[in-house]
Amino acid sequence: MENPADCAFRTGLNKDGAIFQSNTLYLSGPFGAGKTTAAIERVLWLLRQEQVRGDQILVLVPQLTLGQPYQEALRSSDVPAGALVQVTTVASLSRSSVALYWPLAARAAGFADPRREPTFLNLETTQYHMAGLVERAAQQGEFDAIRLQRSRIVSQVLDNLNKAVLHGFTLEEAYGRLENTVPPGEKMVARLNVLRTARRISQEFRQLCLEESLVDYSLQMQVFLQVILENEWCRTHLFRSFRHLIFDNAEEETFAAQELVRRWLPHLESALIVVDEDGGYRAFLGADAENAVRLADHTEQRIRLRRSLVAAPGSARLIGRINRAVNRQADGGALEEGAEGEPESRAESPIVFPEHTYRFYPQMVEWAVDGIDKLVNEDGVPPNEIVVLAPFVSDALRFSLLSRLEERGIPATSHRPSRALNSEPAVRTLLTLAALAHPIWQRRPPRADVALALENAIAPLDPVRASVLAQAAYSVRDTSGVSLRDFASLRGDVQRRVTFASGELYERLRKWLADYRAESEFSPLDRFFARLFGELLSQPGFGFHDQPNAARLTDRLARSAQDFRWAIGGQQGGRLRTEEDSPVAAGSPDEGSTRKLEIGRAYMDLVEGGALGALYVPAWTVEDSAVLVAPAYTFLMRNRTVDVQFWLDIGAEGWWQRIHQPLTHPYVLSRNWPRDRIWGDPEEFRSRQESLRRLSIGLLRRARRRVYLGLSEYGESGMEQRGPLLRLLNRVHVQA
Repeated sequence: MENPADCAFRTGLNKDGAIFQSNTLYLSGPFGAGKTTAAIERVLWLLRQEQVRGDQILVLVPQLTLGQPYQEALRSSDVPAGALVQVTTVASLSRSSVALYWPLAARAAGFADPRREPTFLNLETTQYHMAGLVERAAQQGEFDAIRLQRSRIVSQVLDNLNKAVLHGFTLEEAYGRLENTVPPGEKMVARLNVLRTARRISQEFRQLCLEESLVDYSLQMQVFLQVILENEWCRTHLFRSFRHLIFDNAEEETFAAQELVRRWLPHLESALIVVDEDGGYRAFLGADAENAVRLADHTEQRIRLRRSLVAAPGSARLIGRINRAVNRQADGGALEEGAEGEPESRAESPIVFPEHTYRFYPQMVEWAVDGIDKLVNEDGVPPNEIVVLAPFVSDALRFSLLSRLEERGIPATSHRPSRALNSEPAVRTLLTLAALAHPIWQRRPPRADVALALENAIAPLDPVRASVLAQAAYSVRDTSGVSLRDFASLRGDVQRRVTFASGELYERLRKWLADYRAESEFSPLDRFFARLFGELLSQPGFGFHDQPNAARLTDRLARSAQDFRWAIGGQQGGRLRTEEDSPVAAGSPDEGSTRKLEIGRAYMDLVEGGALGALYVPAWTVEDSAVLVAPAYTFLMRNRTVDVQFWLDIGAEGWWQRIHQPLTHPYVLSRNWPRDRIWGDPEEFRSRQESLRRLSIGLLRRARRRVYLGLSEYGESGMEQRGPLLRLLNRVHVQA
């Protein structure tokens, strides 16, 4: 018989058949228990009520990709016709609110010219404006105490700005907290000086935004939280815009978003808050899983689902042993029930320990490829039901896995969202060809980059022939603007080595670039990328033909360049950071072309400086019929289940280590950490233990059948490995 509480949740009716006047529900449980499915049913039930319109329902998710299940369900033919349900994020909601209430909010927020329209910045354009401030400080030696790339300094300073706003800290309080993480010692003063430089740059960046009407994410949230929500008229208008709220994956949201929902609850007719137990994987982005649990105190009814419907049999028992092994057993029945119809004590563990301990890292990679080959070709497992995970996916590991699987005829793809745009070979190819097509930029790419571009652009070329062709056809010292020599002018032995078939394709590429340079007006850079792909690189014989990943990367780069052009070119009287020393202006045909070239050159500087790409939804949502190779946390944040997982390099320390971030700290910049408490080694150890517990449990709950463990005595760098995940699994194995 159906549980009455579940029935009440599903239908939204009380025993008299009337809609709850204040129907606020808190739904929690493990991943795969059906919480999102139930929330979707809740939305569909609301749409069937005569007095509820679609535009009165709001679905909030931490990331747009997590709203895909709702979007797909709402596209179904049996959904009642009418206004659309809004599925969005707090970031999108805040941006639309800032744009709507700008005339009221601009002056109160401190903008120099409230009449000036705002320019909203994405991650890439924000990095562009911050990079100039960081570069000036670096040239003066103010960051010499830390060994960090410029792009990482930029991203960490921006991270501090974001977390300060999302947790309600002033910049002074945020950096005061960070100073408590600096260990005493000889370098203490130098590290403190670096943090003070970062604080000064944060203040300079904020002042720049206020003067130029630039709205980055942190300032957008600051205006929304501290101005719009504090204005009674604006707040009332916003809260009355929707009558019903679904807040899914609340544990992955920030303190600011959770507090927004808490304040909104009394004004809603119904609300459903959905929380994954043991979630909070976005802690490094400001997620506050502890505060999400506190939202239950503001709801009328709590429902807890205890059993995962997708995890492999035996996972519940294994998860209980992991909890005990790290002394973090969950409260109130963490030992979930076993698979339906099978006693938990008899359920087989989903973890498959390696039959052999390989000595060297490449042997472990070959073992994984052999295992995937057997699963696909002998056991009939679809490639997209297999995922290969590691704490970090290096270029070498990615290349080894993808190339070896391709040799076996098994499609494979990878996803690394924290990877800089210019790290992808397809992107580097496009950037190099763009530099060759715009000699007026005076950017002479190295010969090695030209060889790589030729190799990727011309399908028959291998690395050796591409290097020979680049050596003969390209001169770094050539200032004539010709860039590439025609194939017929090369020596006969070079032509024979490269082959005439490849030479014909090279000539088509060279002539396309020459014709582009001869045009009277240059295209914006995003259109150049689109034209180059559509007119040449996607055609048969060229490297991007029939390559979905190259097509996605080209689309991502073109969109990124377009957003940059709109943000930078759209500023009223906006001045490019490189305008003073740009050689483009002299000799340009007209002002419009000059502006396009300046923006294009500035974008090239940004990407080649190692800027991180903004969130690109297709990269998260595309479901290739291919094996996925990804970092473990990236896979967790996709909220996806697969039949089989391979955990590589389980002896590595990276399974519990945080990325080195000397300028920021995800735990100290949190409401859950006392302001004046010093972060030391015991706190770091406990946070790593908890992260390892959540990571291992989260992965186990996303495997329907098996988890294969890969181990080598020596890691990718040649160091012997006996890391924390290996020790944890050994303890769990002994308990079995």
